Amino acid sequence: MSIITLTTDFGLDDSFAGIMKGVTLSVNRNAKIIDITHQIKPYDITQAAFAIASACEFFPERSVHVCVVDPGVGSGRRPIIISAGERLFVGPDNGAFTKILQHHSSAEIYKIVNADYMLPNVSRTFHGRDIFAPVAGWLSIGEPLERFGPQINNPALLDLPEQAQAAPNLIVGEVIHIDRFGNAITNVTMNLVEKVKGDTGAESVDIIHKSGKATGVLQSYASARDDELSATYGSWDTVELFIKNGGAAKVMGISVGDRVEINFY
Repeated sequence: MSIITLTTDFGLDDSFAGIMKGVTLSVNRNAKIIDITHQIKPYDITQAAFAIASACEFFPERSVHVCVVDPGVGSGRRPIIISAGERLFVGPDNGAFTKILQHHSSAEIYKIVNADYMLPNVSRTFHGRDIFAPVAGWLSIGEPLERFGPQINNPALLDLPEQAQAAPNLIVGEVIHIDRFGNAITNVTMNLVEKVKGDTGAESVDIIHKSGKATGVLQSYASARDDELSATYGSWDTVELFIKNGGAAKVMGISVGDRVEINFY
């Protein structure tokens, strides 16, 4: 069974996501369509890039991942297909696939131009329905990539944070995502923390944000004290700042892009 995922900023109040599924199933009624999320903040391409990159690796090879967060719909931005890591990605060429392309330097990218794989009347405002949904259906039944259009090599890329930087007794990173619980996810990996800790012989660490300090990296959310800024390794094996049963981002004023330091001693 072919698996197709959807990541959008459509929300759940309107029929947009359901319509896309209907179009895809009209091409391949045997497809299994899975919603990653439709709750990306409107127009937030950076959040979309994080969502699609963090989710796709948990799906089988040859899955088709559609991402439609498309503030440039109707403009000259290109509709594209990416083949990377034995998976396919479909959406606007606006940087939403930046992390995918960073992780797969040999990815192949195709511009979608063949109208045979689109709905007969392509609107200026809903390419998710008119282009990306039918294309996903055709991809899910094995249509060759070169039939959709020419290969390109200059995709749009976001200016995303670099990897956290390590120095003696110090790691400098930043917040890259705030989840719906208000947890602040950073780009500081568990492997980097443990490496610096081992290299320096440090016994303790402080995770410092301009609004406060968390002492140590806890094993779980439950092991934290109430109403106290704390840190743990989250689902992506990166450092997260959180408040037990509270929203650290709101309480502490933490935002995406904020600097985070980890001191070793």
